[in-house]
Amino acid sequence: MSHSNSVKYILLGGEEGIGASAHYLQFDRCGIMLDAGSDPHTTGEAGLPQYSLLKKQPMDAIVITHAHFDHIGSLPVAIQHFPYARVYMTPATVELTEQMLFHYLQVQRKKGVGNDELLYDEEFLEKIHFIYQSFDYESPFPLHSLEHSGIQFAFYDAGHILGSAGVLIEWKGKRIFYTGNTRNSAQFILKGAKYPEPPVDVLITESTYGANPEAEKIKKSAEVKRFAKEVSYRLRVGGVVLLPVFALGRTQEMLTMLHRLRMKNRIPTVPIYITGMGLKINKTYDRLLYKIYPEYRNEKLRAMTFDRWNPRRKLKGPAILLATSGMMLPGTASFDFARELVTSARNGVYFVGYADSETPGGLFREQKYEALKQLFEADQLAAQIEIFQFSAHSNRQELLSMIKQMKPLQVIFTHGDRTALQWMQENTRTILPMSKTMIPEKGQWYTFFI
Repeated sequence: MSHSNSVKYILLGGEEGIGASAHYLQFDRCGIMLDAGSDPHTTGEAGLPQYSLLKKQPMDAIVITHAHFDHIGSLPVAIQHFPYARVYMTPATVELTEQMLFHYLQVQRKKGVGNDELLYDEEFLEKIHFIYQSFDYESPFPLHSLEHSGIQFAFYDAGHILGSAGVLIEWKGKRIFYTGNTRNSAQFILKGAKYPEPPVDVLITESTYGANPEAEKIKKSAEVKRFAKEVSYRLRVGGVVLLPVFALGRTQEMLTMLHRLRMKNRIPTVPIYITGMGLKINKTYDRLLYKIYPEYRNEKLRAMTFDRWNPRRKLKGPAILLATSGMMLPGTASFDFARELVTSARNGVYFVGYADSETPGGLFREQKYEALKQLFEADQLAAQIEIFQFSAHSNRQELLSMIKQMKPLQVIFTHGDRTALQWMQENTRTILPMSKTMIPEKGQWYTFFI
């Protein structure tokens, strides 16, 4: 058997849960990495993918799917390791990646992290900007300077955040599709994901909500109605509603939903405050989103009524507060606000996105209240705690539908906890019994004969 069509694959990071997403594929003498993330729960080298495993391997391109930190956080380090690699992403992801990486350095410096502890600095970020190359959705492009390799890429709207993309790689008549983070159905701003025409030979898919049976049962309209009802009650009794959100994606989607509810008098008109990076990201959405969705021009985030939170202001209701981080990591604004708000029954802490089980946000989602009392040093958690299914990820039935549509010969499951990965694998075997399925182990080499 000739191995001329074989592809080598290794998972470099993000084995389970949300971590340092990075996948490496080798086509003959060409090497391509998909994403270059960093574990948001870990600092320094401990949070990086295992780039040392690629010391003797070619690296010709780094393809970034979107600008969340678990997918871009180690990009500067990857470029240090692989200085001759091209870096490909969508135009919006280029701009958002720069903003997020500079912001990360600002946060680290505020924490007192010294230059010798940082893995890169602002000067290096300025230097590497010129190597980013951007391409629009569904506009195929080659591996530049190695066109003879026959490798061709195309981005497809992933529906996750502004600029997010799935990546189609075509080589010798075969096709590999990497979903990145994907949302099949429409959010409040973004439309649902688009996928390449089937079939594909290998599908590398996220599995974030594979262990969440609740998400697949809920209709968005019903969830919005429940959200409006709960928020309205908290506000009418003078409470503060805290929404822990990611600065990129959740903030903009939730602001849009709140604006529409307020315009329709479905929630009271009260101050809406934003903390952190969200306002800067809003401006990027307003400037770039209409290029993808021309109709968005009529509903700009800057026209919506909200205010930047002033730390000197006394926190009092009625008010709505969107604060980072979405997982409520210690030391972030959402964690500090939650500690202040949870002791009063008038207030509400409402989760509207994903949170790892090991984070404070995950403890809330899993109702581990005794652990939270210790964490917040509180005698009781009196605030109303609610979980709303407004995720930027597909639910597990949507993922299965996408997999069935793609008709892959082989499916690789990543970006989910062990239970989620196993559920996705078992149920994929049911709908596609002839397809190979795999949950890769980090650092293990695999070969596809496609």
